[in-house]
Amino acid sequence: MNLKKARPQFAHPKSRFAGLGNLIYRYRVWVLAVWGIVTLLSLISTPLLENSLQEVKIVDQTGEANLTEQLLQQEFKIDPNALTLVFQLPEGAVPDVAQSEIQAILASVQKLPATKQVTSPSERPDYQSADGRVQYSVIELSSQKKLSSDIAAIEQVLTERSSQTPSQNPAQNITTYLTGKPAIDREVQRISKADLGRVELWVLPVMLGVLILVFGSLVAATMPIAIGIVAVSTTLGLLYIVSLKLSVSVFALNLTSMLGLGLGIDYALLIVKRFQQELRDRSVEQAISVTLATAGRAIFFSGLTVCVSLFGLMLFPIRLLQSLGIAGAMVVSLSVLSALTLLPALLSVVGHRIYYGNIFSVTDRPQRFWRQVAGVVIRYSVPAAIAVLLIVAGLTAPFFAADFGIANAEILPQSNPAREGVDVLNRAFGAGETSPILLAIQPAQPDEALLSAQHIEALYRFVRQVQNDPRVSSVQSLVNIDPRLGLTDYQQLYSNPALLAASPIAAAANQLSHGSTTLVVVKSRTGIHDEASRELVKELRTDRANSLPNLKVQVTGQTASELDTIDAIAQRLPTVLTVIMVATFIVLAVLLNSIALPIKAMIANLLSMGASFGALVFIFQWGHFQKFLNFTPVGYLDVLLPIVLFCVLFGLSMDYEVFLLTRIKETYDSLKLSGKASSKSNTESVIVGLEETGQLITSAALLVIIVTSAFVFTSLIIIKALGLGIAIAIVVDASLIRLILVPATMKLMGKWNWWTPW
Repeated sequence: MNLKKARPQFAHPKSRFAGLGNLIYRYRVWVLAVWGIVTLLSLISTPLLENSLQEVKIVDQTGEANLTEQLLQQEFKIDPNALTLVFQLPEGAVPDVAQSEIQAILASVQKLPATKQVTSPSERPDYQSADGRVQYSVIELSSQKKLSSDIAAIEQVLTERSSQTPSQNPAQNITTYLTGKPAIDREVQRISKADLGRVELWVLPVMLGVLILVFGSLVAATMPIAIGIVAVSTTLGLLYIVSLKLSVSVFALNLTSMLGLGLGIDYALLIVKRFQQELRDRSVEQAISVTLATAGRAIFFSGLTVCVSLFGLMLFPIRLLQSLGIAGAMVVSLSVLSALTLLPALLSVVGHRIYYGNIFSVTDRPQRFWRQVAGVVIRYSVPAAIAVLLIVAGLTAPFFAADFGIANAEILPQSNPAREGVDVLNRAFGAGETSPILLAIQPAQPDEALLSAQHIEALYRFVRQVQNDPRVSSVQSLVNIDPRLGLTDYQQLYSNPALLAASPIAAAANQLSHGSTTLVVVKSRTGIHDEASRELVKELRTDRANSLPNLKVQVTGQTASELDTIDAIAQRLPTVLTVIMVATFIVLAVLLNSIALPIKAMIANLLSMGASFGALVFIFQWGHFQKFLNFTPVGYLDVLLPIVLFCVLFGLSMDYEVFLLTRIKETYDSLKLSGKASSKSNTESVIVGLEETGQLITSAALLVIIVTSAFVFTSLIIIKALGLGIAIAIVVDASLIRLILVPATMKLMGKWNWWTPW
């Protein structure tokens, strides 16, 4: 049988997508005008978006740690956006002279209008390292509305001090680092925006070159680029409106660019390629109608599966994931909408001039190549399937050794001052200094007195028990302010307010107790992500009822927040997976009119994602290729990375499955309608489908790989990992999975591919 004749000669002239094509052709000028206005408004509002983006906190909004942190901020007026100014003295520095210079720097900072309060190391001996060579100060700002400009003003003061004529004794030169959450967040935003601009600057010309190779025509090649740019631009404009009401992470820009350029250009590639094919035998209007009835329908359902997957991010109680889900769903929806409306309108105007600017002719050699590939895969379907499964299993294996954490300053390059400041503190004071475990303790009954003799005794014994734990470096509390005082002394002091007011510990006691709440600060010997710190937090939470009877104990701090976030993700993950898979199954079952194919498609997606996850552990957790990729491994994967990757890749990988299977089904249905169906129809359909889409899938995948792999060369480790993870998954998906495993298994399943109970 001549398989070329199996291609359908006319495609559903009465379908809704064909009708949409006719409508767009008729009103093409109006469609272009509407898109032009929308794009212009988006370009006007996009610059405003930069000031609205935030470094959204990675925390479980409903978790104990977050709620306790809010309680402490309210009760103790703790400023979550306080800055930390780190002073590092050189070897041989004279302490008195150095202290004088530190005070001079802090005095200059205090004079700034933005500064509310400065706590110097001379006021707090615990702000000085054992050898005195590292000290730090806490700076509270008067407003949270202009953090970026306020930080810049402090940096200007530090720059001016360091540029002054050095002391005659070079040993007195002090190195300063401005760090803390606002400084880290500001650097993340600054680096992320700068990296994104550089990526887009060189990615677009490279993609244009690839598209010219695909189409051979400059006019045809520029259209997918235009659609990708429009999709990203309009999404950014809409994100500005969203950011006025909801918190939107700066990382939404990166995800928008990745998906908008990748999918927008992919969808446009499919439309333009099919339009060129149909234009050979049809009028422009008919070509538009048939293109939307075939490629347009595939794009609609493909985009729907991506949106369903990204919707899963909104189901987690973590605002950063929610904002990424909103941004991702918006850019995918606009990519589909522009591919189904704007692009057909452009093609309606261009018509046969789509071939203008021909640089060379594109022949059917790639199709003959993919036909040969299909033949080999079909002939050796069993060994081909087994080989792919073994390769994917090997790539996935490292993921079973994955450790998870939540990056803070570690997200920044080691050379960044905000990151350096944290590293200097950790080396000088210990890993737990910058991330203490905080306990908010209140009476179990609201009418009870917090400082009763009974509660003081329980707190006294509890603090000593914690102090004796080998994992703990120090504890600050009401009952160990002065080591010379015993239990009876503290009970007497706190039962007599007048006696306490006259005591030397009065100021410290007021800092640790407010109303019905007291604060206990526990500093671990190990870092935030260390298993010892995590076990310590878990034990404090587990043992609190026994150790502190009749008292309500709540635990917070970065380690506690990290545990809450990981637990929240683990608890919500089964629901998210169920929603995504059920919704995807329904969408694909409607598209393909099959039960087996959607199930097989989802399994294939999981295989490519597993390979990607395993590679990320091998690279970013274990540290392979760190010099080439220019990063310092932190020994774990950010817990949000596999979640974002899963929701992005589950839909993104489905694109190629949809492209392939819709073309196979189109051929299979054509054979049935033509009366040429036989026992070999399934095999023939698979060969034709792979022959027709092999070059297309490879080209589309290459474009996405170019976009995402470009982010590997950015400065933020989580963006590197996200870009590389997507690129690896697409390489595996578009080669091993779609072009080998899917055809091989379809051959083995035979007629069961098309079985349905309806």
